[in-house]
Amino acid sequence: MVVNMNLQETQLQIYQLKQRMTLTLDNPKSVKLQVKNISLIQKQLRSLKKEVNLAIREINQQATQTTPDSIVSVALDLFGKRKLAGQLRQSTRRAIQSEKISLRQPYMDIKDDIDQLLLAGDKLKLEAEQYLS
Repeated sequence: MVVNMNLQETQLQIYQLKQRMTLTLDNPKSVKLQVKNISLIQKQLRSLKKEVNLAIREINQQATQTTPDSIVSVALDLFGKRKLAGQLRQSTRRAIQSEKISLRQPYMDIKDDIDQLLLAGDKLKLEAEQYLS
């Protein structure tokens, strides 16, 4: 399966954005600038999340396109061994599903990290809003 996304590079980007997402309640002008910076970081995170979702969608499509009907399964059907053919197809389907889940998991973890960071940004912006009011 070919997915055009470097997981380590994406994790590094997320880490760097996380390091930049800070809030120091010193003076109103500075806080307003920091809120703008947090919003910009959140935009970048949402963009990364779209890329992650695209990679997940690709994995799902590739798994969907993989057919559980093997030549052996079709041959067993032709020779009247339908129960055995069905069992073979079911085990193949399970293997495909299992592979899809294992391929998707790192992307799901990154997506969760992004969501946590977006939430942290919203909390910082709320804190800033309270300071400014």
